[in-house]
Amino acid sequence: MVFSSGHHFQIKILVVFLASLCSGYSGFSQKEAYADSLKAELKHAEGKHFIEVSNDLCRYYMNSDPDLALSYAFISLNEAYENNLANEKILAYNLFGIIYNNKNRYDSAFVNFNKSISLAYLMHDTSHIASILNNIGFINYRLCNYSEALNNFNQSLNYYEQFRDSSSVGSAYNNIGLIYFELKEYDQALKYYRKALDVGRNVRNLKLTGPSMINIGYVYTRIGETGKALSYLDSALVYCKETNDKFNEAKIYKEIGIIYFTNKDYKNALKYLGIAEAYNLKLKNPIELASVFERQSECHMALNSLDKALSLAKKGLQYAQVVVNKKYLVRAYKNISQIYEKKQDHKLALHFYRKSIEINEEILDNQKISQIYNMQLQRETDKNADKIAELNMQKQMQNIEIEKQKLIISKNNQFISIVFIISVFSVVIIYLLYKYYLNKQSMKLDHAVHSLKEQRAREVIEAENRERKRIGEELHESLSQILLLAKLTVSSLKIKDPPLSEKQTEAVNNSINLLNTAFEELRNISHNLTPFLLKEKGLIECVNDLLNKIGKANNWVVNFEEIGFEKRVDGFLETTIYRVIQEIFSNIIRHAEATEINCQLIKTEKDVTIMIEDNGKGFDINQIKKTDGIGIHNIYSRIENLNGAVLIDSALGRGTIFTLIIPLTNKIDHD
Repeated sequence: MVFSSGHHFQIKILVVFLASLCSGYSGFSQKEAYADSLKAELKHAEGKHFIEVSNDLCRYYMNSDPDLALSYAFISLNEAYENNLANEKILAYNLFGIIYNNKNRYDSAFVNFNKSISLAYLMHDTSHIASILNNIGFINYRLCNYSEALNNFNQSLNYYEQFRDSSSVGSAYNNIGLIYFELKEYDQALKYYRKALDVGRNVRNLKLTGPSMINIGYVYTRIGETGKALSYLDSALVYCKETNDKFNEAKIYKEIGIIYFTNKDYKNALKYLGIAEAYNLKLKNPIELASVFERQSECHMALNSLDKALSLAKKGLQYAQVVVNKKYLVRAYKNISQIYEKKQDHKLALHFYRKSIEINEEILDNQKISQIYNMQLQRETDKNADKIAELNMQKQMQNIEIEKQKLIISKNNQFISIVFIISVFSVVIIYLLYKYYLNKQSMKLDHAVHSLKEQRAREVIEAENRERKRIGEELHESLSQILLLAKLTVSSLKIKDPPLSEKQTEAVNNSINLLNTAFEELRNISHNLTPFLLKEKGLIECVNDLLNKIGKANNWVVNFEEIGFEKRVDGFLETTIYRVIQEIFSNIIRHAEATEINCQLIKTEKDVTIMIEDNGKGFDINQIKKTDGIGIHNIYSRIENLNGAVLIDSALGRGTIFTLIIPLTNKIDHD
């Protein structure tokens, strides 16, 4: 046996595990308090500080609530464009890419990372270029496109080495080693993991040193040197405890279980895999749970406990499906296929084997997509390199021209130079004063046009609301009276002498029921035309009430969240927002074929952001814009009248996200 220090290591791990369970996870309440403090700070922040706080909230919700994180990223991007802040645009697009990657929407992730890196190239921002290349590398890694991932990580490493960021260089070494590990080139993987470990020790970075040791342990396990593997894992556990790194602790316990499995000690293998399972359940880490359940299934299959093996394999499949990790899906389907083969159920064995083949084909398709995006990235890189070279040449020419001008000026006498400088300075001042006057006049004109446009829009919508109110009241006061008289007339037939026959009584009852239905429908129409609840209770309660009605009527899942609406906004703005939300909900009910609606309203001192997402069939945005339908056009018209913006993210087969951003300039809040 190769477990020379196994007994001591085994006792140490059990003590650590029990201590961890006793200590619990007390940080969650502190994290929630941190989020609340950020939201409070956002209400009073401005400019770059406003964007920084929005980005912090985006990062906070990035894993727990990606949709809310997206809304904060939208707010940051909008503010960056409004203030023309290039660096903040780079950060916002990078955050979009990370969130879409977490949501397994790799096409959207690639698009946003490419936007971010294009801006970074223009700004010569090598720090962000290196970081974004690293992020693109991880997408290619998840798509099993290892050659492109290796290229991305190497490019990132080159940039990190240029500005001598030692910790980032070490992380890049680990990433490159990861690719060689997946390719089963273990000598190369070990070479880069050792480089990462050396960097971690030199800069005393425990968060780099611990994971590097774990990676080296992985390699030694795969090449059969399990004694060395345990030694490195033992050391790594100490570093992980010092940094409170629960995630990597769980990986250590899983790897120890794999080592015991490799040595056919299935009892101990299951024990340590069980510890890893407990850790990952607390951490809510689905990708590691998929791997742990797969390994537990293999242990039970080796013990010929096929029913237990099948149950665990299916659990692993469920977690692989949650994270949409195609590599783990292939392994899960193959594992289940092998179990059914052992159970002599050849039909199901063949079924799950075919599923693994299908996922492999999807991996190949995703690799083709990533290759296209990487080709675009390479073209952008080459193009920007040419631009940089051209700019450098122009700068050199400008420097030469400046030197010539200096030589000419030095030959002239001092008096002429002073007169010339004074003359030029006077002209510049006059020109600047003239431009200032023109700009001031232009701003006054723009303000007047904007005020007139807003006033006209308000008058049109208020006239529409008055007409709706008049029609609703007339329906309620006139038609309801007629229906009431009809109901009383029909009801009087029931007490007629002589009594009605059974069929006549049934006809009278049906008529009364129809009249009651007509009353209810009339009341709904009247309330939709004149939303009394909006005036009395406000926008938030109205939207909540509308969503509840949709959920009850259609048996849908509806979620609603509001942030920052401690005070009500201007009544005109409330009515406009409510009408737009009604229009969007109406489109979802009529066309989307959805089963879930998520609605978020976020109010800051500067604007109101509305996000509405459904899981329906989606649509082609460009095609919808060409049609004569008034629904989408009404939404754009109403929001643009308020100087707002409408963003629609949709595609056939993957649902729709509406994002509306309305500025609150000169809008009055109501208690």
